Amino acid sequence: MNELALSSDLQVITAEINSYKQIAGQSVFEIGKRLKHVKENDMAHGQFGEWLESIEFNHSTANKMMKAYEEFGNSESIPNLGTAKIFELLSLPESIDRLNFLEQEHVIPSTGESKTANEMTSREFKEVTKALKTAEKSAAEAEQRAQQAEAERALAIQQHTEQQEKLLAQIADLKKKKGRSQEDEAMLQQLSQSNVELTRTIHSLQDELLERNTAMEKRSHDLRKMKESLSKTSAYVVVDLSTALMHFRSIHDQREAIEVAERFWAELDETIAKKRSEWQELMENNISESEANRNERKTIGTVLGRQAVVIDADTTPRSDD
Repeated sequence: MNELALSSDLQVITAEINSYKQIAGQSVFEIGKRLKHVKENDMAHGQFGEWLESIEFNHSTANKMMKAYEEFGNSESIPNLGTAKIFELLSLPESIDRLNFLEQEHVIPSTGESKTANEMTSREFKEVTKALKTAEKSAAEAEQRAQQAEAERALAIQQHTEQQEKLLAQIADLKKKKGRSQEDEAMLQQLSQSNVELTRTIHSLQDELLERNTAMEKRSHDLRKMKESLSKTSAYVVVDLSTALMHFRSIHDQREAIEVAERFWAELDETIAKKRSEWQELMENNISESEANRNERKTIGTVLGRQAVVIDADTTPRSDD
């Protein structure tokens, strides 16, 4: 998009916006550009909202257009989308590369077809973005739960370590005591056993934290490799099919070639359907396992809380008679 000097006359800006409202796609950015210009330069003299109403714009639409211009105004991929798709694109989470999203094909959940953003209808586009937002939300919630569980383990380690320090101090005091009674010896044995159990608990929690960190590193590695494999597969398919199509066009008598192509597409459809089913089953199982793990973490948290109370009770020093 070419950068044009904008007028300092509000009437001119108003006329330009009303003109661009009649043009699809590109008008979103041109209007957004001018709305931003008016707002930033206070051309409406503190009456931006009232001015928006005078040109039949509400704040929500105006903000979307200004945001669209800020994010996509210089992109060559966006203008052909149309207003509905552009606004829907703005609703994607910040973690998603929106320009990259536009360049890739996406599976339409209701039909199983793969299309680019430009090929989709507005309904299909919204369906894809909704599924993507749901997946992102689920992933974020799962990560939040995992971080919460990790924080709970770290806190439990800290609390258990502090408790152990008190316990060791009590043990040291008893060992220094001369002429210990049978009751003192019994207390010393009890405190020593509690210290052993406490040490095991701390080590177990530390191992769980280490396992979590190792699993996160492996997850990042596996996710990167999965993306690489899918990207390579998509690229190979496109290149090889384009090559095959080029040779097909060069064949004069295409009867045999058509039979080969029909057999190929039938087999490919069968293979894709089978693989898609395998992926779908694994993804559904993953969601179920995540829910089960969340319930398990709640149970562990409850047990750890109870365990800390038991340790406190066991290690409270008795008063000498």
